[in-house]
Amino acid sequence: MTAGSPKCFTVDRQNPDPEIIQKAAEIIQCGGIVILPTDTAYGLAGNPADPIVVNRIITIKERLGKAGMPVLAADISQVRVVAELEGLAYDLAMAFWPGALTLILPALRTLSEGVQGPNSTLALRVPDHPVALHIIYDVGFVVTGTSANKSGEPSPHTANAAYSQVGEQVDLVLDAGPTQHCSASTIVDCTVEPPRLVRSGAVSEKALQPWFSK
Repeated sequence: MTAGSPKCFTVDRQNPDPEIIQKAAEIIQCGGIVILPTDTAYGLAGNPADPIVVNRIITIKERLGKAGMPVLAADISQVRVVAELEGLAYDLAMAFWPGALTLILPALRTLSEGVQGPNSTLALRVPDHPVALHIIYDVGFVVTGTSANKSGEPSPHTANAAYSQVGEQVDLVLDAGPTQHCSASTIVDCTVEPPRLVRSGAVSEKALQPWFSK
């Protein structure tokens, strides 16, 4: 990152500066985009209900023809504002959140077209990272969680890696050190019966097996 850049801040993972958290939350609330750390990768956080914000993220990532964008929540109550979380999906959430498990759920609230997946679905998770959770809680609503990289390039596991790809195009960059995991979140589609493993990742198939066999 550029030394001394006014939009780049180092934050303590466990005890982030409340003023920096508030600044990040206000930027998102006002239609800006923040690079923030999660447990799996650094992500582009913005308002998923604002089509201007979502289109800006799509442009930053140079993403073409790909429907759907991951969404991050501070807790289950935020998830339930935008998606149906019942039955086995709720059991998985209780077992693995906060954590590196993304659940595809039926949408209850219409978000921007670039965020929703096929058949009015949303891909949601609660990340296991204090900085991300503090920011999302202060924002007061779910945020986008797509990785802070150009499409087709490796997901960034440090703020420097994220900044080198897309940092010049965002409003704030937060550096909380390397991510906990070096792999992406595991994705499970809970809109089908039985649930379907869409992508292997940080949560192993073995860990999920007890729920898949129910």
